[in-house]
Amino acid sequence: MPDLFDGSKKSEGSGRAFTAAVSLVTLIFACLPLFSVNCIQGHDIDYHLLRIEALKTGILNGAPFLRVNMLFFGGEGYASSMFYPDFLLYIPSVLRSIGAGIGLSYHIFVAFCIIAAFLSMYFSARYISESSTAALISAVCYTLCQYHIDDIYTRAAVGEFTAFIFIPLVAAGLYDLTEKDFKKPWLIMAGMAGTLLCHTLTTVFCILLCIGYLLIRVRVFMKKPELLLKLFIAALITAALTCFYWLPVMEQMSLMEFKYTESIFDVDYEKLLLRQIFENSAGRMGIALFVLLFSVFLIKHGEDEKVRVADIFAAAGLVFTLFTTGLFPWKRLSGLVSSVQFPWRLFIMSCLLFSIAAGIYISKAAADKKNIAVILVLSVMTVSAVTNLNRTEEGYYSYSDDYYDQVKFTKSVIGGEWLPKAVSDRNKLGNDRDTAFDAEGKDYEVLRQGNTVSVTALDSAYVDVPLIYYPGYSAKDGTGTALKVDGSGKNGCVRVYTAGADSVKVYYGGTVLQKAADIISLLTILMIIAFVIFKRKKAGKE
Repeated sequence: MPDLFDGSKKSEGSGRAFTAAVSLVTLIFACLPLFSVNCIQGHDIDYHLLRIEALKTGILNGAPFLRVNMLFFGGEGYASSMFYPDFLLYIPSVLRSIGAGIGLSYHIFVAFCIIAAFLSMYFSARYISESSTAALISAVCYTLCQYHIDDIYTRAAVGEFTAFIFIPLVAAGLYDLTEKDFKKPWLIMAGMAGTLLCHTLTTVFCILLCIGYLLIRVRVFMKKPELLLKLFIAALITAALTCFYWLPVMEQMSLMEFKYTESIFDVDYEKLLLRQIFENSAGRMGIALFVLLFSVFLIKHGEDEKVRVADIFAAAGLVFTLFTTGLFPWKRLSGLVSSVQFPWRLFIMSCLLFSIAAGIYISKAAADKKNIAVILVLSVMTVSAVTNLNRTEEGYYSYSDDYYDQVKFTKSVIGGEWLPKAVSDRNKLGNDRDTAFDAEGKDYEVLRQGNTVSVTALDSAYVDVPLIYYPGYSAKDGTGTALKVDGSGKNGCVRVYTAGADSVKVYYGGTVLQKAADIISLLTILMIIAFVIFKRKKAGKE
């Protein structure tokens, strides 16, 4: 059988056809549950569908980037878009805005994420390995690995499975930093920025990976210290690019307390036994990738640069894997790492690193029979994926287009970590969505119009309006004069001090820092675009 990946003109067409066929089979099996008229289910699906509906509501009301979403709790609002980045969720929300159903919009979004993750890994692994065979193997392993499939179809962990798109770029960026003299800084910048705008916790894991990689390759920086300066500049640009997200979060956390501070998650209880790593159940790695990694014993470990890189990634993947067990002092450090919640979240990094390593190892071990090796890998990973899909019991549900018009369904915020601590009774939120109360307990009917709540015929020093308070709320009287507001209202709601006014309008206008962060991010984008245009014009003249 001819070598389809030797780069010769004779096999180039066949090689592309083979790659396309393997890619198509991989993506079909990864997307199989999406071929349904009903919506796939998962542990956190209600919350993420609600986030999509909230963005749709904002788009239709002319406020697509509002940080406090008005749909939650029957209109009392929840700062979901403040604390959970919505970067890719605008895809299904736009589809919903133009009339697509809830299930269809979500399925298109999931399919997009699966395809994007496959392509991202293929591109990144090819850049690292300089081998289309290794890249294809890595992409197949990455897309069909157990943790990825469970993230999508069992856990509905939208933040994590969207981060799967960007973390391969982080790995490629680290390789570029030490092996290519940082010729493509955009790799690690795009990877870190994209990951941050998908899932904050995975970003922390990526930072740990970067620190570990830099320590392992410290000799490179001793010889070329200018690389550290370049990396520092890239980090600053990435921080400026994404500050529209992280800076408002830090501001809110500095100004008030939230529910997440009331309880510490027992991460020690959730740690795994060694044998549990290989189980076929949610929150596990499974056995498939480990089977493929046995190819490490079929190759020589000497002067081959690519094998050395694979060894580093495999070792790092092993460290992340072992950290999910009791070998890491979760109990002793629980106060510092409780936000991780489940130690097995670290498997997202194991999937990344093991997939790249397996791609390099197998392509080296099967140098003369690369296409057969790819088929064997595809077979192993397909069996793994189908077994995982058959095991899940989440099923499907038919969501009507008016599903979230019902107040009870707008309260699905899982733990509600970003509710203000002043909210004393979460169950009562939304029950008085159309009523405001003054200092004497007299109630008033409220008028809702988009992001604005109005109350008229007032006769009191203050009025508590049915909006959960977050710094950034503003109020005006009938003449347009600004009024004082704070979060001391009933059950954590906005309190407006009327100053004698008989009517008030309350809305979320944002803080000065939020607006400054938006401007910084926008200017950074414009500067990057200008720099790219300048470099291209300069290269054209040369």
